[in-house]
Amino acid sequence: MFREELELNIQAPREAVWAAFQDFSSWPSWAKAIRKVERLEKGWRFVAHGQPPVDLVWAAEATVRQPPEYLAFASIPGEAHNLELHGHIRLSERPDGSTHMEVLVEGKPHYHSRVLDKIADLYAMVFGEPNKLLKVTFEQFKAHLEEAHRRRPSLVRE
Repeated sequence: MFREELELNIQAPREAVWAAFQDFSSWPSWAKAIRKVERLEKGWRFVAHGQPPVDLVWAAEATVRQPPEYLAFASIPGEAHNLELHGHIRLSERPDGSTHMEVLVEGKPHYHSRVLDKIADLYAMVFGEPNKLLKVTFEQFKAHLEEAHRRRPSLVRE
């Protein structure tokens, strides 16, 4: 079982952060750990480099959506995955025009074998996965969005 809480201040408007966060199909282009993202009927499936030799796979859907401020998500029942999770993001505008992002993700490995679940728990405890993956991915998200905002401020503000 893991729980990760992150807070980031992103030098971009809240609407731009909201739009970029939900552009899941672009995640593999800027998130080094994300190998693939695919659209499902109810949500999205993410495949990330994980515990060798197994990738981390999760399928998630929005459970509450309040644009551009709050998005809650959870694993999609019945979809193939090996990481059960739920959480939310909250975006708030700061007086300087930047965005404060709060992220909460809770989850646990979900393999079809209790032995693999135990091994995954041990690996995560020793090596910090998937907590490390979350921190790195959201730092890359921040860097990607701030770079886009510096290059094309008029596009990011739309």
